[in-house]
Parts: sequence; C-alpha cells; structure tokens
Amino acid sequence: MFLRCLAILVVALATCNISQDLAAQANRIQVDGVRFGSTSAGAITVPYVIIGASSQRSMLGGHLDLSGSIQFDVNVVAQSLINVEELTFNYGAGPLDFRIGVGDVSWGHSDVRSPVDVMAPRAVFLDAYNGARLGQPLLGLNAFSQWGDLEAVIFPFPRSPYMGGRLQRTWNGSSVRSELGWGESPIGGIRMTRVLGSTDIALSYVHGGERTLWISSDRPGEANVLIPSLRQGGLEVQRALGSVVLHTEGSLAERDGDNEARIVAGAEWYPKPYLTFMIEQGLTSLDRSQANPLVDDIMLGGQLVTEEIRFSSQVFIDPDSGNQHYFVETRWTPTGRTALELQLITWAGDATQEPELALRQGNVLRVSLLRYF
Repeated sequence: MFLRCLAILVVALATCNISQDLAAQANRIQVDGVRFGSTSAGAITVPYVIIGASSQRSMLGGHLDLSGSIQFDVNVVAQSLINVEELTFNYGAGPLDFRIGVGDVSWGHSDVRSPVDVMAPRAVFLDAYNGARLGQPLLGLNAFSQWGDLEAVIFPFPRSPYMGGRLQRTWNGSSVRSELGWGESPIGGIRMTRVLGSTDIALSYVHGGERTLWISSDRPGEANVLIPSLRQGGLEVQRALGSVVLHTEGSLAERDGDNEARIVAGAEWYPKPYLTFMIEQGLTSLDRSQANPLVDDIMLGGQLVTEEIRFSSQVFIDPDSGNQHYFVETRWTPTGRTALELQLITWAGDATQEPELALRQGNVLRVSLLRYF
C-alpha cells in the first residue's frame, strides 16, 4: 500500500506545473532505489524517499539560513534520518560575521579524502566516504581583513556518524551499530586563509574528538564508532596556472598518542569550460592495514557538464595491490524542475589486500528521481 501511494506521488510530482521561480529554490522531493550487493542472490534493494528544503530570510539585522532533509528508509521507517544541514543565524558587524545554530564545516580541496576535513561527521548510506554531511550545533566567527580571513568554529555538542538500519541488512546479519549520541567530546577548530595573486594558502588547527568508523578485526561485518582524542594541524595550498589548478593539502595529527602524517596532492585541468580532468595522489605515514582504502591511492577522474547532462567518474588505484575503486555518477535534467540520477560504486581486485576499515559493499547502484519546487 505504501509503495502504491509512493508511485502515485511520484507521478503527480512529475506532471504537476510549478513556476520556474520556485524551481530555482533547493526544495526537492527525491525518490531513490538503491541496490546493494555483488551477486543477484546476495543483493537487496532499498527504497528511500528524501524531502529537502532551504530558505534564507532577513531578521534582527542579520539573516537566517535554513537547509535540511528527511531521508526515509521505506523498509525500516524507524531508521530514517532527519538531518538539519544548516539552521543558523548570521549577524555581520563590520569585518566580523557571527554564526550560531546548527551546521557543518567543510575544509580542504579534495572531495573524498581531504586530510584537513575532520570536523563534520557523515551519514553512511552508500559507503563510508560520500555520505551526507550531518549538521550539528555550532558557534562560529569569521573575521575578514586585507591581510586574510579567519574562521573559528566550536561544536559543543557534536554527533557521531550515522549508519542507520541499511548496513544491518546488507552485512548479512552482522552487528552494525552507532551507539554514541550527542554531546560527547566537543571539538573546535580555527582556519586562516590568504590569497597571494593566483595562490590560495590556508592554515588550520583542530582540537577535540573526531568521529571515526571502526570495523571489528574479529567480525568483518561489525562496525562501531570511536572518538579518539584529536590534535591536528593542517596546511592547504592551491595555485592556478592558466587552465590548470594545482593543489596540495597535508596534516599532522595526534590521536590518543599515535601520530599520523597525511598529504594529498593533485591537479585539475580545464581544457574547456564544460570539461575537467583530475589526478591526485594520497600518502599516509600509517601502515595500509591501519588506514582506510582510499588514503594512499592514486585517483584519476573526469567531469563533463552541459545544460542538461552532468557526468563524472573517479577511479582510485592502490599502487601496491592494484585494487581499484570506482565512483561513477550521471545526471540528466530534462526540465528546470526534474532530474534523473544514476550512480554506481564498485571495486575490483583482491579483497584480502584491503584494510579492515574497508566499510563498503561489493557493488552499489542508485537510481533517483528528483523534483524541485
């Protein structure tokens, strides 16, 4: 009965007439069908319904920003995720900008494995690396000057990564849990940025508790969340050379007495306004068995963007084992209010060469219908 009502809702959304002004907003209803598993016998299909909304309005001399979403797991509604990505009041006073509410922080240039992006947890639905960022209570201050800009953020009541009920079903009954709640180990950070000609430079420092997904070495399907004590310094450098953009970012971190140095360096080439090619190399001071699968891989990628179609692909290649992880996504926008998306996540190689933190399925295929209003 629920799926029948859902089908009627999708048809209605696909045919109703909505003004272009409203369609330009980020309000949306999204229907997903996600298939997990590498074989037909072991695969399952999970339907999701995502309702998202955003708004911005002026009040009390400042402005209020709101964006959030509800992601319903149709099979297990109790495991659905309500995520307020941002509900902040921003007030500017001269060179200062104050921010209070619920939100997140995204630092660094690398989309998937930035070594300096450690403050905001993620929701794990498809795999451990590209889930939605989770909003959490914050206090923020931005200061602007001719010399450079400064951003300071404190998460007094941070939350842990969200894993939900999907992993419990796709790990063949193994225990997957996310027991830690709100308000443990506050975390704060400060970041200073400066532009020197065509070069962007940023320095950052993070102190507090970092949320980390952990996979049991005794039971490969058992996952939990750990909060190590974290002290980390970071450096980001980005420079534009014509149609090529070079970037390097690194971190030196101490987690519960253990030290780790990480660096990611890469380049993006824009031969045409609608075409991008990327290459990136990651390195870590940890042994591979202690790191997640993508930290020390070579990444090759590309993106094509037209008025109606967007196609992007990335492949991460381990230089030692030759294992490959693929992320492929395409989006077709036939009208200003409707979009179709297809995403494939898969990998090839020897599973015994993957570290124990390899929280991922054999294959993930997502098909989505989005309707904006």
